[in-house]
Amino acid sequence: MSAADTAALITRLQEHRSKFPSLTADFTEEKTTRLLQKPLVTSGTIAFSAPNLFRREIKGANPSLTVCDGRQLWIHYPNFNEAEHYTLGQHSFFDDSLAALTAGLNFENIARFYRYDAFREATGYRLRLLPKTSGLKRILRELTVWISDDFLIAKTEATLPKDDHVVTTYKNQRSQPVPASAFQFQPAADVKVTTPLGK
Repeated sequence: MSAADTAALITRLQEHRSKFPSLTADFTEEKTTRLLQKPLVTSGTIAFSAPNLFRREIKGANPSLTVCDGRQLWIHYPNFNEAEHYTLGQHSFFDDSLAALTAGLNFENIARFYRYDAFREATGYRLRLLPKTSGLKRILRELTVWISDDFLIAKTEATLPKDDHVVTTYKNQRSQPVPASAFQFQPAADVKVTTPLGK
């Protein structure tokens, strides 16, 4: 697509997210890495509310729950009775990485973190996002986002620095309000809590 058409598409995506700031969906994720003989497939649910609230729950044999309320982020591993706690606003690299990844969902600050181009496809659009900053390039080489004609995210593919690939397919998307409680997490008393980035 031309630069003007791409800019118009980004504007329409931002307007759509402004009109429908929240969404929930089911997802299936397939990770391909040189360390595994076959792809690792997981599935679960995701809830998002612009600009930076999200909840991502992986189900199955190795469940996990990632919750962010805009101020702190928790990752809970029920099988190990452990949780990781991250405080936002204290580590610029971590904050920028998180903001960059959510930019692929809300499109609000997409130009801050990525160079991008767009392609028209039979059932919608494909956006190719290339990280701008050296910090983001350390965790992501390229992000491709497939968007339907009605501006729903159908699929994403992340290419990581060591050429690993993570393909996530979304279905049953619902643009409906998500209660604030969905983005909060309080570990049980017996859960071992760690702070990988410090207090």
